[in-house]
Amino acid sequence: MKTNFFKITTFVTAFMFSSSVFAQVDGPILNGVDNTSEYKTIELINMDRDLSTFANLLTLSGLNLSLALTTEPHTLLVPTNNAFTKMSIKRFAELTNPNNRAGLIKFMNEHFLSKKYNSSEFKNADVISTGNNTEIEIYQDSYYLSFGGSKVIQADIKSKNGMIFIVDGIIEPTRY
Repeated sequence: MKTNFFKITTFVTAFMFSSSVFAQVDGPILNGVDNTSEYKTIELINMDRDLSTFANLLTLSGLNLSLALTTEPHTLLVPTNNAFTKMSIKRFAELTNPNNRAGLIKFMNEHFLSKKYNSSEFKNADVISTGNNTEIEIYQDSYYLSFGGSKVIQADIKSKNGMIFIVDGIIEPTRY
């Protein structure tokens, strides 16, 4: 039991530091990419170090391969590395536990919408279904847009196969 705990703790610690989970967003995401619509969503996520925690979790879950192969239009709600610092270490350890891959896949799917949306399509108090058969609430006013309690800090990043919204927190579903 102690050996498994030590392995998991070591893995989580190494993952957190190797993925720059403590990095702050210094400016706009994907600032150096001239034309985001030339790249798939997974390629764009992997281009910015401020999205590396989400990218690493996609890899751990195995969903990165699905995103690389899909041509179906979709929307990703991508938390910044800073958003993960708000998550408890216990919760992060649960997500990255190799024995909890199903839990990680469920978590990642809560950040996936199976349709391509742009910000003008959302209305305040809308509820939208995620790729995980859960629903999240949308809040929008003239100042900002939020999904599941996470504020959008960069919207409508067009990709070859979808749209990306960068959020400042982890998406919290309202209904299962």
